[in-house]
Amino acid sequence: MKPCEVTLSQMLEARERRAALQQDTLAEYGGSLLCFTMNLAGPVKRSPLADFAFLAGERMIAARGWEPRQHIRLCRPTGCEAVYALDIPAPKLKEAAISMEDALSVGRLFDMDVIGPDGIKLSRKEQRPCLVCGGPAALCARSRTHGLSAVQAAAEALLADFAADTLAAAAHWALLDEACLTPKPGLVDGANAGAHQDMDLYTFEKSAAALLPYFREAVRLGLENAAYAPAMASLRQAGLEAEQTMLAATGGVNTHKGLIYSLGLLLCGLGQSLAGQEENYILHAKRLAGVGLEEALQNAKRAPQSHGERIYSQTGLLGARGEAAAGFPTAVKTHVALRATRKSLPENEARILALLSSMAELADTNLLHRGGEAGLKFVQGEARRILALEPDAQRLLCAVRELDAACISRGLSPGGSADMLALALFLDRVEGWMP
Repeated sequence: MKPCEVTLSQMLEARERRAALQQDTLAEYGGSLLCFTMNLAGPVKRSPLADFAFLAGERMIAARGWEPRQHIRLCRPTGCEAVYALDIPAPKLKEAAISMEDALSVGRLFDMDVIGPDGIKLSRKEQRPCLVCGGPAALCARSRTHGLSAVQAAAEALLADFAADTLAAAAHWALLDEACLTPKPGLVDGANAGAHQDMDLYTFEKSAAALLPYFREAVRLGLENAAYAPAMASLRQAGLEAEQTMLAATGGVNTHKGLIYSLGLLLCGLGQSLAGQEENYILHAKRLAGVGLEEALQNAKRAPQSHGERIYSQTGLLGARGEAAAGFPTAVKTHVALRATRKSLPENEARILALLSSMAELADTNLLHRGGEAGLKFVQGEARRILALEPDAQRLLCAVRELDAACISRGLSPGGSADMLALALFLDRVEGWMP
């Protein structure tokens, strides 16, 4: 979606339509109305970043657990708007609206008006702060203290900061959700350290927290770089620095190197989509992964530097790079499996089954490094056997605990599948967030 300018007459017509819609909704459904719009100065009333913030506001309203008599969402060039007819006293609803406007940094751009059953709009007692100077916004607007360009720049910065913070937090939670999932065969979880001697759950928690600034930076790099080559060059440097940050936080233990690469690509791709490039963010990430890939693979063949590169030089399996260059097919399939299994199982067990679905198919280079071809085939076969069982939560947990013990005794850790689950959890968390 490319931002387009609207005229004053279009805005006046939109205001009239909105007023008519509000009155019609009030007449038909009664109660109180919550009317949500974005307050953006200038002739551009919609952009991917603005829509991203609007959808976040709608999620915040939905999280209240209200059961609206009616909910209408309209997105036009003149802006996105939503109307809720609610069986809530208008003063109480106004308190909630103000609370939501103040809850997020980007809430300064939210207009959550409340109209009572009598058709009268409730006013906000406290003045809202100016975007530019932080003073009373109404006073600055009346005296035109700041130029339009300054107000627009402040709003754009606020929207960009919100997107970077929100998406980085989603990546952070995906890492924590994957790490805390219990039980997981051969992997660190809430019960044990799996087949690892040098890390535990606390190690993963420290690593995830340390990577938050990098995740924010990855989104920003996408917002600031439309071209793939410069974006990837900057992301690669940021990723190398993030690896050092991770190692400093974990005492030298590699907890998330693969996910620094994969999540960095997805976050940068999200930034590019929010900057106005219309392709799906996974396609952006795929194209980013293709930058310099052939040269990197040739170097890996000549002088492999990591376990993954050594596996590639021996077997031709690309690991995380291959997954990204193909558009993250295993992560997407794992996400699909998660959505399907949570219909019949509790969330914890659904996530375990999603992990097993990856373990059953993925040529996991971490397993190849630790246990060779025999170790990989053992884990794949056991995962398929468990997936063939009847979908019963207790039977599943018992089977996975048995496989966990077997993997620990063999020193096997399906770290590649753990990464696929983390990526799937990230995809799941941001689903529906993009305009």
